Amino acid sequence: MKFKEYFSEPQYFSDGTYVVSGEFSREEAAKLFADELGDEVLPEDLKEDRVRFGYPPEFVVDCDSLDGAIWYTGAAGIGSKPVWVIGG
Repeated sequence: MKFKEYFSEPQYFSDGTYVVSGEFSREEAAKLFADELGDEVLPEDLKEDRVRFGYPPEFVVDCDSLDGAIWYTGAAGIGSKPVWVIGG
């Protein structure tokens, strides 16, 4: 699943967060989240994180119920991608 396409709009994760590409500016991401949630989102409300596509580690919410690879936050290192996160 391609990062750029998937995270071009906010995605809801099972831990209660919304995630969008870190390629957007903080202000652009806040507007995308506001449009999705129908509520004001300030740029300073956003957290920086990284995602990776693969088989999630044990700390990922619902990892026991997943049968395949997924995008998950809390990733680091080569192959991880920057994202903006709100909620959770």
